[in-house]
Amino acid sequence: MLTSKTSNEPKNGRRIEDTIMDLLEEDPTNEGVLLQKIQSHHSHDESQIYANLLKVLTSLDIPESEAKEIWDEVSSNQSKLSKCLGREVGFRVALLDYFINHNQKIENPKIIEIRLFAETEKLILVDELTRLYNRRHFETALVREFKQASRYNQNLSLLIIDIDDFKKINDTYGHLMGDEILKQVASKISTSLRMEDTACRIGGEEFAIIFPQSNEEQAMKAAEKLLQACRTILISGKPVTISGGLVSYPDKVKLCEEMYDLADRALYAAKDSGKNQIVAFSNEKRSSLRFDANLELYCVLPDKTIRSISKNISITGIAFETEDELNLNDSIPVVLREADSQHEISAKIKVVRKQKLNGKTFSVGAEFVELSNESQNKLSDLYLLHQFKAKTPIGVI
Repeated sequence: MLTSKTSNEPKNGRRIEDTIMDLLEEDPTNEGVLLQKIQSHHSHDESQIYANLLKVLTSLDIPESEAKEIWDEVSSNQSKLSKCLGREVGFRVALLDYFINHNQKIENPKIIEIRLFAETEKLILVDELTRLYNRRHFETALVREFKQASRYNQNLSLLIIDIDDFKKINDTYGHLMGDEILKQVASKISTSLRMEDTACRIGGEEFAIIFPQSNEEQAMKAAEKLLQACRTILISGKPVTISGGLVSYPDKVKLCEEMYDLADRALYAAKDSGKNQIVAFSNEKRSSLRFDANLELYCVLPDKTIRSISKNISITGIAFETEDELNLNDSIPVVLREADSQHEISAKIKVVRKQKLNGKTFSVGAEFVELSNESQNKLSDLYLLHQFKAKTPIGVI
């Protein structure tokens, strides 16, 4: 089960690394007792200590399953070098010798002060506003964690979240308030993480969280806690909400390059079905929630306008029946009207499915190819209305 931390310090996957940096500044030449000091600071979670130690000292990303073995081998190498030279050899000298001559992971080493390197790394990999990792680091970290998961037959989950109605926040309260909300959401994300989780701001109001060794159920529990935590952020007395999409390896995805796309599709499903929720990706053919919705539909053809009634609808498409023989791949301007709310939506659809029913009637399935932000918001409102009426969705589209 994913646990939540309550410290106010940054928690963007660098907690032990920060401790290591501080301890090295206190005693830069005594790596021999470094491990004991770190364990005393992080006795509650030792799952990544060796990997983080090697990360700070060498900038190499080494799985924890290999890192402890390497640490022991370097310690042994230190003893051998000291015996051969007849004097004490520093741990980092033994470390460099090991990676150059015994386990050739470093081909062309360069000496640089650790704090200077760490500050430079932050400029490259950390988002300045939120202090979370940026998209550049996210893409690298996801590949690394996926390789680790597939190699050792472990679970891996990815959560993509988005702040609901963020544009409205910026338009209503200004960009300074928008930045403050981003920082507060980032803080809630950070304080919800385990040490091995990686949180990133990947663009605008969108964030990604990588959960190593976590299946869908475990990651969903963490995501729901995060959703609850963000609701404690208030603006004009109203809670800030988020929507999220979750995908898990190996149950729902097999390839690393598919993880972001499938999590993003689940995020859109969460948005489409009312926001303020987390949706896990489904292997079903359809991926957006579909509801019965009897809307007036007007298809504007070059020579006439066809009127029909929709059967069901989602943010990605619509199903309806007509006696007019529409052609596959036809792009058609349409107007949708909801009788109760008087919502009217203008869009363009493309016919992707056509099936002849009894008599002269055709069942048509179409996808939206042009849908403005305003129309998307109106569709979301319709979802809420019809979800309330129907209580439960009839499927996904």
